[in-house]
Amino acid sequence: MSLNQATSNTQKRAQVGLRASLIGLALNLVLAAGKIIFGSISGAVSVLADGINNLSDSASVLISWASLKLAQKPGDKDHPFGHGRMEYIGTLAIAVIILYIGIDLMKASVQAIIKPESISFTWLLLGITALTIPVKLFMWRFYLRRATRYDIPSLHAAAKDSFNDVLITSSVVLGLLAFRFFGLQLDGWLGALVSLVILWNGISLIMETSTSIIGGKPDAEKGKRILEIIKKYPEILGVHDFVLHDYGPGRTMASLHAEVDAYATLLDIHDVIDTAEQEIMKELDLEITIHLDPVLPEGSPGQEVKDQLIAYLDSLQPPLKMHDFRLVPGKRVIKLIFDIEVPLDYHNDKLIEQVSAYAKTLDGRNQCFIQLDRDYFSDEAKPE
Repeated sequence: MSLNQATSNTQKRAQVGLRASLIGLALNLVLAAGKIIFGSISGAVSVLADGINNLSDSASVLISWASLKLAQKPGDKDHPFGHGRMEYIGTLAIAVIILYIGIDLMKASVQAIIKPESISFTWLLLGITALTIPVKLFMWRFYLRRATRYDIPSLHAAAKDSFNDVLITSSVVLGLLAFRFFGLQLDGWLGALVSLVILWNGISLIMETSTSIIGGKPDAEKGKRILEIIKKYPEILGVHDFVLHDYGPGRTMASLHAEVDAYATLLDIHDVIDTAEQEIMKELDLEITIHLDPVLPEGSPGQEVKDQLIAYLDSLQPPLKMHDFRLVPGKRVIKLIFDIEVPLDYHNDKLIEQVSAYAKTLDGRNQCFIQLDRDYFSDEAKPE
């Protein structure tokens, strides 16, 4: 995929997000105006509060719009990889607003339980309030489909917020109906139940977004797909040091080391690697850099000690793998230089010491120089 294609995809994604934000802004302002006006006239505090909630949704949409605009800024001296993570910051701001709404609704609900107030019920009031439900369901689906298709976190947050509004308004409608037909004041109890759901959604969204900002675990599905593509090239004997770098939605970069035959023609193997890079960039819309690591054939110097170390590592729990093995001979010291690949959640501070001690049992002159590498992806999709 060319740079122009990547730029076009990024611009398309931004346009979709900005257009969706503006449509959401218009709908929220209309809903807020209707509820605030009729809620104030009727004295229905729950309807008025729901209108204010829609007004706050407008602020969320503006934040989403602003974060998408800022994320479009190209890289500069201080931010060479662009400003894509502004979308995560915008999503975090929306999550804080959701959390604030949940807390505010809980306070209002508790107050309504302690001191229930009578309202001036009208069918017009009920109709205007109920109209929010299909509109917000439309907005939820509208946001969600675009957020999923174009990977836009702020629209995912807006979709959650819209679904929360469906719950809030449904509770208000139920409260109005219960008051009209049974004279029951259920606003407070229904509001408290809904506020708990909103608070949970807000907390979950904050945790998810904070992980993205800090730097969470790489996208496993994307990693597996990259490895599946690599596996199609028989000239690539193995893969290690594979990392996905996340600089914001749609701005992922990858790097890995590909093991190749040390005696392969450089031009031929370079063509294979270049073709693999182009296929990955075209299919997954991400930049990737593949580093060549030559692998010596069977029977090379140090093959016996290499095989013994491989067998030893395979006997551990969990079994471990090694790569980039080199042997530097000497009369008094034999240097064994290699990397050990360990799982992401592997913790053993004495591993290097244990492997070095084993190498000494093979030959007292052996001295290990070991680098530990983390395996961020499962082994199923790796080249055999």
